[in-house]
Amino acid sequence: MRPPRKTPAAQPAQEPTAALEILHPERTATIAGREIVVREYGFVESMRLHELIQPILADLRTAVEAGGVPTLDTVLGVLAGHSDAIVQLLARAADVEPEWVAGLSSPDGEALLFMWWGANGPFWLGGVVNRIAAERIAARIAARPDGPTSMPPSSPTDTATSLQ
Repeated sequence: MRPPRKTPAAQPAQEPTAALEILHPERTATIAGREIVVREYGFVESMRLHELIQPILADLRTAVEAGGVPTLDTVLGVLAGHSDAIVQLLARAADVEPEWVAGLSSPDGEALLFMWWGANGPFWLGGVVNRIAAERIAARIAARPDGPTSMPPSSPTDTATSLQ
């Protein structure tokens, strides 16, 4: 008689909301009496927003190169340096009017900004850090005296192929 098969132990399933949070981080709150949902930009949308986003990413990159992962104060300083663009980006992510964003009180504006950064900031910082790392690796490879190394060529096959 054959012993019963052992089945692998079931892995705990990831909570559906946790998985959704990773794929589509959204933040919801009532700000200035209005129910707001701040979302992460999609791929095409972020390409369309490139002109607004790129100068912010350049300044975030400078901050990362100067001292590693920037502190919250450093990030806030970078964002403040691009306040006109930030108003547009906040409005877009929250599907509200830029005029509404510009008219928020300081506490409400900060709440919206933190929601927006929570949904979009990790992706932006990750992209900045990854680009820096990739450029450093490429520079090290290019600086080698013999240039990049490669695998030795494989030996020719023993059999001849014929086409008939």
